[in-house]
Amino acid sequence: MKKLGILSYVFSLLFLVSCAEEYADYTPVDELTDVSWYISYDPYSQNPFDVATESFMSFMDLSQGAVSHEWIIEEGNHFLKEGYKRNDSLALFIDAEAGLSTNKAKAHVLLRNNGLNSIRLINKFKEPVAYNGKESQPKAKKVGDLWVLDTTFVFDVYGKLLPAFKVMQGDTELINITKEDLISAADSNTWPTVKVEAGASLTFIDLTTEDRPNSRSWSINNGAPANSNLESATIKFFQLGTNPAGTLKSIRSGELPAANASKLIPLHVEVVPSSQPFVLNGNLKEDENEVISFQVTGEVAPFSGEEGSFTVDVKDVGTIAVKNAKVSAENATRIELTLAQPIYNSDEIKVSYQGGNIKSSDTRDLAEFTDKLVSMHYENNILTSNSWSGYETAHGAANRGYLGPDGAFWVGANGTEADPNWSRALDKKFEGDASAKFSVDGVSKAFQLHHYGLGTIDLIPAGTYKVSIMVNVATGTTLDRFRLWGGEVTELGPLSWDLTDVARDEWVKIEHTVTLAAIDSKKKVSFNVNPGDNPNAITGRQTFYFDNFSLIPVEVRP
Repeated sequence: MKKLGILSYVFSLLFLVSCAEEYADYTPVDELTDVSWYISYDPYSQNPFDVATESFMSFMDLSQGAVSHEWIIEEGNHFLKEGYKRNDSLALFIDAEAGLSTNKAKAHVLLRNNGLNSIRLINKFKEPVAYNGKESQPKAKKVGDLWVLDTTFVFDVYGKLLPAFKVMQGDTELINITKEDLISAADSNTWPTVKVEAGASLTFIDLTTEDRPNSRSWSINNGAPANSNLESATIKFFQLGTNPAGTLKSIRSGELPAANASKLIPLHVEVVPSSQPFVLNGNLKEDENEVISFQVTGEVAPFSGEEGSFTVDVKDVGTIAVKNAKVSAENATRIELTLAQPIYNSDEIKVSYQGGNIKSSDTRDLAEFTDKLVSMHYENNILTSNSWSGYETAHGAANRGYLGPDGAFWVGANGTEADPNWSRALDKKFEGDASAKFSVDGVSKAFQLHHYGLGTIDLIPAGTYKVSIMVNVATGTTLDRFRLWGGEVTELGPLSWDLTDVARDEWVKIEHTVTLAAIDSKKKVSFNVNPGDNPNAITGRQTFYFDNFSLIPVEVRP
């Protein structure tokens, strides 16, 4: 019987604390015929019919006028004797004489079988009866001269968690630990040892299935990261030396009966000096505090006095001295440079390292590098999120001419309802729920999409901005460019957006830098596709999507 089918039988059961002592003796009144019962379960549980193994459930048959009643359990579960307390060892109270059935009014059942477990109550009456549940009214069936009401309660019993896992080095399996394997720290002198070069990694893979875990936690000694909840966790090692690998904790939580179980990883990890060069790893970047940082291919040993080993060149400004160079406190694979003068995100900055005494934790020298460009820090888009600039809000006849909040868009003549020139699109979007779409059969005239967000929905302070748009150009489209016509915002008038080298069928950012006067009243900005700009697109289907119209402040060096 499905567990769902049983729940309707018990919605009106009374919540009682799960303890046998709280059941007082009860004698039914013989003159009445009625069927009811008490069942103990946790009233605060998300699903009281999901329980942990070795739990007990107590039942009391309160039926009146019954000729007989019988509780029946499955093999592997047990009835308990009276008298146990909450913290007692329940195994000491198993009623061996009861077997799998009892005709006592009270039944205390120890649940030991993992999975679905049925507990049946069979009541027999001289007269027809029905249980008046909240959502169903199971009725007795006549068998011979008596009426029999056969009720089944189904519990899903969750067993102990038994962690299982394997550890890989590349394609080589180092260990494979099953749920049956018992691991003891006392046996650690028998565990295998794996050599790992500093900066290299091992992969720890959770194989636990017993009994229905939904999370895990890896704790890896001197790992980077030292902790992970991933099913397959790739962990790097940087610190030289030999240590036990760590532990895996399997976790069951949320709406399921809570449990966790830990198992040691029977493996020693010996980290040895790397045979690989110690070099720059990726790009240099500026953070919001004007600190320049970069990552290297290993943990960096603490150092000082290396500021003169770096040269920082700013285009059109010259060299700026490094005031402080150090290892990042948050990530030992990163080096941070604080400069002696302010820098601005409009600067073009290149950094060189001439060599010095910066070493990895495994004593390798950091290799020199020259004229590496710094990615500058920019603030977020100042235009309101989930608004007209992202084409998120549907309004009006959105299938043809997209009207955003407060009528933020207007397109004029717009093709047909079946084939609009401009439309709000749900099939492709860079972010959020929607984008805007331009699609025509040949650019035979000028097509315009007007935006009315600037100054009404979004107030724009005077300043210099990166103006950017995410575009997705369909394969086969031969458009050369479109224009962002200024309308009342004359500074945007000269902007032309080149599509000739934009990759097809993927989202690409295109941008310009422009200086704007303050915009605090309603201004119109238009997207324009003109035949004069697109001699190669006079015929054929021309389609592109655009999303996330953006203005990002640019810091101009004074």
